[in-house]
Amino acid sequence: MSTPAATVVICTHDRADVLGEAVEGAITEAGRNASEVLVVDNASSDGTTALLENVLRRHAGLLRVTSEPRLGLSAARNRGLADARGAIVAFLDDDAVPQPGWLGALLGPYADPRVACVGGRIELRFALPPPPWLGPAVHSAFSAFDLGDQPRRLRYGRDDYPYGANISFRVATARAIGGFCTRLGPLGRVDLVHDETDLCYRLDRAGHEIHYAPDAAVTHRIPADRMAPERVLRRYRLVGRSGAVFVLRNRGVLRAFWRIRWLYARALVSPPYAVREPIDPTRFARECRRQEALGYVAGLARALPEVGALRREALARVGAEITA
Repeated sequence: MSTPAATVVICTHDRADVLGEAVEGAITEAGRNASEVLVVDNASSDGTTALLENVLRRHAGLLRVTSEPRLGLSAARNRGLADARGAIVAFLDDDAVPQPGWLGALLGPYADPRVACVGGRIELRFALPPPPWLGPAVHSAFSAFDLGDQPRRLRYGRDDYPYGANISFRVATARAIGGFCTRLGPLGRVDLVHDETDLCYRLDRAGHEIHYAPDAAVTHRIPADRMAPERVLRRYRLVGRSGAVFVLRNRGVLRAFWRIRWLYARALVSPPYAVREPIDPTRFARECRRQEALGYVAGLARALPEVGALRREALARVGAEITA
């Protein structure tokens, strides 16, 4: 096979029940865009191997499989970056399905050599109709991402960066700047985040451009068990905890403490909400925000003793080629 235009990377850990749909969708998109699919098996112990062997028999020309024994999504994504053959790597979650035209829409902005990252829309598909309290105000807990219908450049402090369920990078640039930070991102059952935010921030600060492509859309599957209120609240706490590490690494101690006043002061003084049926949507959304704020403060206290190492590591990753 000639050098592919892009490598679609799907990292997976014990998700054989949903992985097949993501892989089949990615293969369809890769075939339409002279690209390939690479699945990174991140220490799975379920039926993932058997499932991938079956898909490989049918799509050997478009699909490759590799493994990353070190548990953690960032480690798996770094393996995908290292093994990608295409000039662009497009990351797709193992429970996300690309919509028609997804990959072509992601690749379009790379005609501009200044562009180093492109992400797109993430639409939610709930396994069951969501309860009334689970409205758009808390959909970000499930990686919903929609910045409208117009493509545009994204900048830190003004926009959200694309989410990891649907994001792509220029491979050489992402490798050269050090890839993903393994202190961030999901690790087994601990769903830390900000792994893609950390990489986008370093690219942005280095002068590269991050773009939003609205037509590059994926559908993100949400199983019923993730809709439990305690799961949603825990997700927000982990968002806050991850945010503390990100800000300390990249912005320093003063910015990290200023963020409490600037972003979380109101949430921290809001009264707690004891969640019980019937759940009030407005109060629940406010409690989600409070949990994020509490998670941020706890994460700051936890990471502060390591701030020197975090800062040195962030600086060292610039110029450190990823060869994981």
